[in-house]
Amino acid sequence: MRNLIITYISILCLVFILISQIVVLVNYYHAVSESLKRETDAVLTEAYHAELDLRDKSLNKGTKDTIIPPPTSKNTVVYNLDKMKINNKDLLGSINTAINDVVSKKKPLNIHKLDSIIFTILQARNIESNFVIQLVNPTTEEVLESSKKSFAESGFLIYSKQLALDFENKKSLQLILLNPMANIFKRMGTVLISSLLLALFGVYGIWFLFRTQARQKKLMAVKNDFFGNTAHELKRPVAQLHLALEALSKPAVDENKVKKERYLAISKEATKDMSEKITMIMTLAMDEEGVFKLNYSRFNLAEEVEKLKEQFSTVSDKEVSILIENKTDDANIKADRDHLRQCIANLIDNAIKYSGASVLISISIRRIKNSLCVSVKDNGIGIKPEKVERVFTKYTRLNTESGSPAGFGIGLSYVKTVVEKHSGRIEVKSEIEKGSEFIVYLPFGR
Repeated sequence: MRNLIITYISILCLVFILISQIVVLVNYYHAVSESLKRETDAVLTEAYHAELDLRDKSLNKGTKDTIIPPPTSKNTVVYNLDKMKINNKDLLGSINTAINDVVSKKKPLNIHKLDSIIFTILQARNIESNFVIQLVNPTTEEVLESSKKSFAESGFLIYSKQLALDFENKKSLQLILLNPMANIFKRMGTVLISSLLLALFGVYGIWFLFRTQARQKKLMAVKNDFFGNTAHELKRPVAQLHLALEALSKPAVDENKVKKERYLAISKEATKDMSEKITMIMTLAMDEEGVFKLNYSRFNLAEEVEKLKEQFSTVSDKEVSILIENKTDDANIKADRDHLRQCIANLIDNAIKYSGASVLISISIRRIKNSLCVSVKDNGIGIKPEKVERVFTKYTRLNTESGSPAGFGIGLSYVKTVVEKHSGRIEVKSEIEKGSEFIVYLPFGR
């Protein structure tokens, strides 16, 4: 219940963060758009002044200033600023409008020259966008002239203010940026990246939370299964030991030497079985804590394999045939005798468990370059191809069907841990209904 509440709170927090980020981005987007619009107004004004200055100079090459002739009685123009519907009432704008009114009678506005000037100014301001200049009638919004005869209008345009060219309010200039989204996103770069990273971190946090909870549930199920199998597996040798000790406590057994030795053998075998299982569990726990160490000694590995052959051939309830092929003259190796012996014993025990009534095990010992190779091959049920990769996973039992042999799910994990601790490696080859082969490679030149 607590984990569920934490999950809901985390999801709500993530949703709140995402919504907040969207609101911030939308507001910032509008702010950047407005800033770009104001900059577009400035570009148009600057370009217009430059173009007007060029026309004025071309008409007055010999003079320093442009002279506006005073109105005569026959040619009087009354400029009514109050009737202007465009934002151009400042003194400088009025002067430029008056100059343009006079200059345009001799040299009209060159909209294509203005296009070139605007392009240069936009490049200088790092505004990379297609644009069009239009000469419009501010009253009717009719386009009188355009720098581009035809252009594909995008879904988003930025219009500059209309710049008056006369006092009669018949002509005005307007600059239009075509699809300036690249410029807007470029200016929003830092905010966009930070928002994206924050959103990604939030999503990753939720994903990590769900994954951790899923792993915890899986780990809990695996541990419960492990403890159940452990109790079941240890119960068998404990029961055997209890029965053997109970039988030995009877006076009649003292008189029967054969029965006494049999019960003693059962007790020793049960004690040894429990000791080996506890050793494997402790080894894996010590390896997780990083305190597992090996006790090296030099011994003959082939001799240890022979001892294991005698042990499993006599105590198994099945008909077991173990063939040993020693292809090397020198099987002496420096390693941990007890752990390495237990590894090979686990491989033989698994071969017997997962085989039919008649078991054939082939053990090969050979030298490959600088490694001593031990191969344990059986004629058992084999491992499914999709399960081969998980064969060495701790607490994993690949055969969980009804009637399958019981186990801890740690045997092969223990083998892999010990072999790798010796700086070796282990491989597995298996075919369904044909058997499996486990190959252990151990460094020879220690």
